[in-house]
Amino acid sequence: MKCFTHTTDDAIGICKICAKGLCMPCTTDTGSGLVCSESCAAELADLDEIMRKNKVLLGIGSARKSIPTGLLMFFFFGVMFTGFGLYFALVKGREDYFLVLMGLGFLVIGGIGWWRNRKINLSC
Repeated sequence: MKCFTHTTDDAIGICKICAKGLCMPCTTDTGSGLVCSESCAAELADLDEIMRKNKVLLGIGSARKSIPTGLLMFFFFGVMFTGFGLYFALVKGREDYFLVLMGLGFLVIGGIGWWRNRKINLSC
């Protein structure tokens, strides 16, 4: 492969953003990848920041293992739907258990997600 800018020079790497072949003079190493220009370096820094924030939200690679917000929402909706369903079924006398089943579904999905998140955090 040849350099995108210097077509006679062999490429030593590829820009992490635009995938152009780069020779030694065209290459800038940012520490997280090779880039060809300042605009690509800025975009790579933005992507690195997004990845860092996602890891914090998911609790991956951090000392503090937290439950992700999505799992908390599943548990919240599971408790709410189950509670309202039981209230309407037992107190109001309705024979409709749809809300209870929906709430239990949310709790099951939240439990599966918690278990998978726990396994991911243990492997980090």
